[in-house]
Amino acid sequence: MTLAQEIESALPDLSFLPAERLERFKTRLTRGGLSKQDDDKSHFSAMFLPFNRESREVMLGDHKKAGTWLSPGGHTEAGETLLQILNREIEEELGVSNFYKERPPIVYLTIKDLPESYKYTCREHFDVWHIMETDGSDFEIDYAEYNEVLWLSFDDAIEITQDDPHKEVLAYFKENL
Repeated sequence: MTLAQEIESALPDLSFLPAERLERFKTRLTRGGLSKQDDDKSHFSAMFLPFNRESREVMLGDHKKAGTWLSPGGHTEAGETLLQILNREIEEELGVSNFYKERPPIVYLTIKDLPESYKYTCREHFDVWHIMETDGSDFEIDYAEYNEVLWLSFDDAIEITQDDPHKEVLAYFKENL
């Protein structure tokens, strides 16, 4: 199954999201070229939210490039599946190899529109969200990526991030996890 097919197959389960957002995802999937290598201005990212069910805390990092607190994740690379992207990003950012044995469900979708003044070439991020249930005890954080990482309550995480799509996702997960 291709990356586009994986995402498209999850859309019916995400019908609670705004219809306009789902339509933008469908339109962008149809256009193809989902990786940053294919289109450096408009591409897909696989996002994952480390979540400790016992403490009801999530992990965010003070992301150096973005300049705000974000959950881990990253851009898709050409030819990858969601499982490959997630495991690559988890290993790169958190030092954990092959965390997922099979692809977890897609649980949310966001779109980050970036202004022309943004210092990088990205203008649209189509973010595909997953939950990473963990206590983080085996993490080896890549501090080339983050200034700092914290485990936070949902309320504190919503407060600390300046990224509106992250605020939306965190508010949704606070009510639904």
